[in-house]
Amino acid sequence: MKSFARALRIFWASTIPLVCGSALQAQFPLPQSSPLDLLPANEATHVVESSGDWTDPNTWQGGQIPNDLAKVLIPAGKTLTIDTTIETRIKIIRNEGKLVFSTSSNTALNVETIVQGMTGELEIGTSQNPIPAGLKCTITIIDEGNIAFNTDQFEKGLILMGKTVAYGAAKDSWKAVAANPALGATSLTLASAPTGWMPGDRIVITGTDPVDAASDEVAVIQSISGSTIFFAQPLTKSHISPAPDLFVHVANLSRNITIESENGVSNNGLERGHIMFMHTLNVDMNYVRVHRMGRTRKDKPIDDWTLGDQDQFVNGLRSNIRGRYSIHFHRGGVSQALSPAYVRGCVVEDDPGWAFVNHSAFVHFDRNVSYNVIGGGFQTEAGDEIGSFTNNIAIRTVNPEYSLRFEKPDNAPDTRESAQDFAFQGDGFWIHGGGVSLTGNVASGASGHGFIYWPEGLIEPGEPTGTYQNTYVPSNLGLSDSINLSEAGVLATGWYSVTGFKDNEAYSASVGLATYYLHTTFFDDLADYDPTYIATVHSTFDGFTGWNLEQDGVQLHFTERVTLKNFRLVNADQDLTSTGIWASHYRAKNKIIFDNIDIQGFGTGLALPPQGQVTVSKGNLKNGTNFYLPSPGLSFRDLRIDGVTTEPDTSFSNPIEIKLEASFSPPDDKFPAYFLLPDKVILNYGAYENQRLYFSEQAGSYKPLPSDSAPYTFFEETRYVLAKFANKSNAELQATYQMSFGGSILPDAATSVPGIDGGLIHPWQNETLNLPVCIDVAKETEIEQINACIQQAGDTLVAGTLPVYEHPLKPASSPSTLFSESLVTQGWLNSSWMGYVYVATDPWFYHSTLRWLYSTDTSPDSVWFYSPILGWLWTNRTAYPYLYSVNRSSWLYYSRGTSSPSWFYNFSTRQWFEVTGL
Repeated sequence: MKSFARALRIFWASTIPLVCGSALQAQFPLPQSSPLDLLPANEATHVVESSGDWTDPNTWQGGQIPNDLAKVLIPAGKTLTIDTTIETRIKIIRNEGKLVFSTSSNTALNVETIVQGMTGELEIGTSQNPIPAGLKCTITIIDEGNIAFNTDQFEKGLILMGKTVAYGAAKDSWKAVAANPALGATSLTLASAPTGWMPGDRIVITGTDPVDAASDEVAVIQSISGSTIFFAQPLTKSHISPAPDLFVHVANLSRNITIESENGVSNNGLERGHIMFMHTLNVDMNYVRVHRMGRTRKDKPIDDWTLGDQDQFVNGLRSNIRGRYSIHFHRGGVSQALSPAYVRGCVVEDDPGWAFVNHSAFVHFDRNVSYNVIGGGFQTEAGDEIGSFTNNIAIRTVNPEYSLRFEKPDNAPDTRESAQDFAFQGDGFWIHGGGVSLTGNVASGASGHGFIYWPEGLIEPGEPTGTYQNTYVPSNLGLSDSINLSEAGVLATGWYSVTGFKDNEAYSASVGLATYYLHTTFFDDLADYDPTYIATVHSTFDGFTGWNLEQDGVQLHFTERVTLKNFRLVNADQDLTSTGIWASHYRAKNKIIFDNIDIQGFGTGLALPPQGQVTVSKGNLKNGTNFYLPSPGLSFRDLRIDGVTTEPDTSFSNPIEIKLEASFSPPDDKFPAYFLLPDKVILNYGAYENQRLYFSEQAGSYKPLPSDSAPYTFFEETRYVLAKFANKSNAELQATYQMSFGGSILPDAATSVPGIDGGLIHPWQNETLNLPVCIDVAKETEIEQINACIQQAGDTLVAGTLPVYEHPLKPASSPSTLFSESLVTQGWLNSSWMGYVYVATDPWFYHSTLRWLYSTDTSPDSVWFYSPILGWLWTNRTAYPYLYSVNRSSWLYYSRGTSSPSWFYNFSTRQWFEVTGL
């Protein structure tokens, strides 16, 4: 379903050698066992014979109460009650019956592993009979030696199938303050009196430093009077916001049910425990503290497996495997017909990876707290999840080894994609698909993103071997199966509108909110779906507050069809490099709406998209530059700014209202020909009443392209600016092709006005976009349409069939071993099975009929190679002229020798197709 784009990103992001093999055979040499295998029933040393208390000999077979390192079995139909504090160190408990913790006394259990079958139940209080506030229940995951790297590593923790219920004493998880506390304060006042807070509780006051995501601090409650909290030690940091109505928050880290690791420091954290709710949604977890749990580390790459060049699984060292988190729902089911799981009022503190995780499950997370987590606070892992995150807070999500402070490329979250390793930069909320709603959440202190949507879908092992990319089954979302026209019958995660994003907040973070691959046409999969459904796809982010953000308030990467509504973004550090909303990504493409946005104190307020239908309506801007406008991009632009209020931010030197920046030269402008697309920008606010905005470079005499524009490679295509466009003025381009920079010539009567840098305005008289007659405005205007227009003039705009190398008429320095059989003449080789080739500058070679090819890995008998027209292909001495195509996920048969056009047979579609340009 995805195009070559994702595969290419994985290829370039990979930092390990690629392993080549049969394109039809997935490699998946990973352990696949059941957690119950950790204790076969016949290996139990102590078995519950009669339902009863742990301390009662009559409970146990043979009357023997478990001793140190006992292996305990609770058979189905039997109930074992933890009735007191158990000092014995238990190796493992296999629960097929019911394990209950008393609600009438303090209880504790020291155990390395609890594994619970589908018939098992774990009960630590109930909604009607919770663990009362005066009592405590503690489960400690003991350290009895290292786990084995070559296993599934389920041990050390709670692996819970079946039913789990836990109810601690109810208390408010977090509150906003009524006034922000200053340095040296010994008390603070909350917006309202907290429920369940008491002296001795540990609280954390969120930080506000935009360049220090760890600027929070912890205090211990000494006393409480109404809504005022007193603590003995004065605060060592200031917690002041940039506006009087923006307030920090205080979270309570104490609970009377605690699940914690005994040893969370040594051996790289591998002795830590984890909690996995496996293949179950029968979970109701409330007011539990999970401390120093989770051993999957995000400060270094995951190494259990990675994806090879054909998305096959390649085994790794397994010293840092995925899936071992503090609270992890693992594949519980994603149908709305199921009953969801609930996690309320819980705390995860101190985790090297992820805190709260929904992996292919239906879970509601409500009023929870994550604190001091490295990778991410709240995650959806695969993309097909449903449920919600409501009124949760993520505090201090900081990766000291890899954060956005150190890396700021467009693809920063993708850099570990070859291992499907995500959410490692210190992200408060990482959302892998739109099926989970977010309402009223806060992210404070994030070295990465406060909130990030990355709805591409995780690639995971198939059953029993093979791979699949997580997608939605439409009926699981209440949608008709008819929306999908592909054989798979599924919906890509990026083509489902975000269920809900309402009134969330981020501060003291690198980036407040980011979206990647949301409703993007970058993957070329629109044809897979019913157009009437695609027309309904649009996500609304309604209500977002971001402040004291080091880089940007909002970033839109590879994003289309979204509305940002009721956004408030405030910075106060006068950083010229910061941007309130950055939407200038070259694939921020179409149907983007900014409605009632308030942006103040950023170097740039709103960096607008380079193309598409874009609307800015209502709002207030006060920044160093209020609007930034780049050159036209992938398609025509129809932009209107209406009804906003703006003013210069005089704390910046030389503030600007609108900055226009034209770019024609690669690689700054990734597609140098797109400047020819029509561009209409209408201003209708303040002093600009129905004014059309032009770039200064749209003047008739201006020559957009220099005569020495060089070719360059972008992803799979090599781009050329043809000589026919070089050194031509806009007027000459219009006369010949009815196209010029921005599609329109700057009117002679256009005027420059103070505050507009790089552009002029002219009254707009309701003229339409100046489209060439060969462009269909009803379609997504891509390079194909521009090419068609140029072809009518007898030429092509983009070559795309040759590499950067000019011509292979120079001897190769080291001919590839694949074609070393017979030297013909002047560098040309004759392969007995592939024909004539010319090895230019390795790894490029030229085939007599397939033209330019790029070889990544060869042997005397097989080859992976890339064709700029066909994408990645694999073949060998026996198979050729049969080739496996990555782009088409199918075997092809090449009609050997055909050229211009070349003919191929697709075994998946059972059709011949022709390819020109080879």
